Amino acid sequence: MRNTLIGGALAIVLVAALFAAASYGRRPAEMPASASGALTDDFIGQQKFGAWKLVCNAAQEFPRPPSDGRTGNSEGTAPKEAPPPPGWKMPRCIVGLVLHNPKNPEDEIRVTFRHIGFRRVLALVLRFPPDDVTNGDVIKARFDQSEWPIPVRSCARQFCLAIQSIKFADAPTVEKAKTFSIAFQPSGSENAVQIPVPAAGLGDALQAMRRLNH
Repeated sequence: MRNTLIGGALAIVLVAALFAAASYGRRPAEMPASASGALTDDFIGQQKFGAWKLVCNAAQEFPRPPSDGRTGNSEGTAPKEAPPPPGWKMPRCIVGLVLHNPKNPEDEIRVTFRHIGFRRVLALVLRFPPDDVTNGDVIKARFDQSEWPIPVRSCARQFCLAIQSIKFADAPTVEKAKTFSIAFQPSGSENAVQIPVPAAGLGDALQAMRRLNH
């Protein structure tokens, strides 16, 4: 995991979370997981892979950078990165699903995978109701025998976001996982909550997203 990859892309992720929230309400067409390659490179819309939904928007070019064209953070303390090459498109597809907290079935927990940054780094975004977690809490995501901490990085009136990038070397662990679960300790509770996440179809959905985002 790399925290340094998150800072420059956090604003994009927050906007994408809102985009994802609006998209989850529509009913997509069903697709067998093995048919992920059937989507054309210019696909726009929604497609199901098992329990997972692939959502693709129209491609958009990255906004022209300010000043000298090199990006950092607002305080100027983060290392500056060179701008993307001409014609670079922002990642336009995400993969996600909606879970329900077993302790409170009315609470929705949204699980989203997306690419961030110029290198298309895979990131996991978990959206919780604000009463379930708070800034600084750590969510545990488990893929088979691998467990990774996902910190809660931002909270608003309607939701909190736990976000973490995934190293290129670790992406196959996610795509090939047979089991997936998340665990967290709700605010004000001494008992942790563990929620199983469907793994079937995730690998094919992520492979389709990777192909369509490049």
